[in-house]
Amino acid sequence: MEKIRSLTGRSERRRSTPFVSVKATRKWLNDLPGVSEYDRHHALVEGLERYNGDTRGDALTRVRVLLLIEEAGLPLQARLVEQFLESHERNDAARQALWRECHLFWDQMIVAYLPFLNIVLRSNVESEKLLALAPQIAARSLRYFSLAMRWEFLRGRRPAESAWRRLHKIYRAVESAGMVLDKVSIGGRETSSAREYVMTLLFDLANPYAFDAAEIRTALELLDEIPELPVPESGLRHGRHSHMVDLTATGGPERIDDRWVPGGRLRYLDFHGVIQAFEQRASRVPDSPQSVVCRKLAKVIGRAGAIRGVPRRPRFGEVRAVFGAEQVFALFEQHGRIPPPCEFITLRDESGKGIGFVLNDERAIEPGSLLAVDREDGRATWQILAARWEAAEGMHWLLGTEVLSRYPKRVEVEWEKAGSGRETASALFLPLASASQGATSNLLLPQTAYQAGGELLLRQDDGTRYHLRLGSVVETHESWLRVEFDVLSREAA
Repeated sequence: MEKIRSLTGRSERRRSTPFVSVKATRKWLNDLPGVSEYDRHHALVEGLERYNGDTRGDALTRVRVLLLIEEAGLPLQARLVEQFLESHERNDAARQALWRECHLFWDQMIVAYLPFLNIVLRSNVESEKLLALAPQIAARSLRYFSLAMRWEFLRGRRPAESAWRRLHKIYRAVESAGMVLDKVSIGGRETSSAREYVMTLLFDLANPYAFDAAEIRTALELLDEIPELPVPESGLRHGRHSHMVDLTATGGPERIDDRWVPGGRLRYLDFHGVIQAFEQRASRVPDSPQSVVCRKLAKVIGRAGAIRGVPRRPRFGEVRAVFGAEQVFALFEQHGRIPPPCEFITLRDESGKGIGFVLNDERAIEPGSLLAVDREDGRATWQILAARWEAAEGMHWLLGTEVLSRYPKRVEVEWEKAGSGRETASALFLPLASASQGATSNLLLPQTAYQAGGELLLRQDDGTRYHLRLGSVVETHESWLRVEFDVLSREAA
């Protein structure tokens, strides 16, 4: 009798779930609770978690239910992504909660589709049932895995090595099944497994954490709007292919650089067309903000993303560090004396343009955030760097930075402000650190002091005065701007 009651109870619980049939799921979606889009999105993600936690039932019915949840979830996800990008530009506190909520959706979609991909890749009775949906399942598995990895870039972190291994493994399996070129429609847009995989490789090359908050949205749109992407090929065509990717590696693509690199697990890509498309788009409206992003994308994809031709030298030991623009400026206001927030971080490696560090603990560091490090054991020779990426490696948290200036100087700037007379503020003069800055020195100053083409007076500690005309903004660093300038005149003390 107890056994009968137990079986009856299980049956009742199964019937009570909203995912037992397409009809029940549609009713559940129509009745999603919540007064805001965020609340409805959160309820849908919680429903996805319940769906993934109960894998009983016919596989074909479960896939149809999942497609229904996806159809309802994608518009909600798109609006939350838009809210995240807006909050990212404003640098407000809501962006972290929005980032997590969007990531949860991608993550649950991965958990939902991968078991079905495993089924269609096997030859059995269940896989026969899903045969007609196999290309849909394969493309969606790669798409959502790709989107979860791309989403990591938007908080300044490179995807984990384990994520790259898994992505390559999924692509190899889909490639072996002959489904990489099958066209499917997701969210009203045509795509394929090959396109979704290559989009992840392109994102890694595009190095999106090097773009400032105002450029991220444009970069995402431009990358997503590329009509044709190259398909990975197993045979190298010398002189045509520009990049290669190792399907057994723990990272993204590399530039070939005219090397003959054969290998059974290597795939080759021709990104010349993508680079040319960005260059042509930039030339149509050369002075628009979009053209600036197009040129950046073409340049960074052509040089293979964050990979540099400069060798990186291992480094050991600790350095003193100050994080955040306000604290960096406070440091130079005190003429190099150590402010209270100073801490020690460990050197990892170095190139001519950047330094890698190992952090003591996990922390959220926005791409472009400033930090200053003292390499000379208390001799007040502070260098200014910009954070470019974070990554987890085992139990360690890695931070990659670009050196903006090895010998920054505190200066005073004075400018005319309409309606309030002349105003003054502290700024930092950044002598050239590398050719990546356009072979000019830069000025780091408060946003209130900047006006494109405006003129200001710069005073050094020795009394020397310079009359400057401000140029374009190179990059935004929290509440400060790094700008180009022309020297109009100089007056000795």
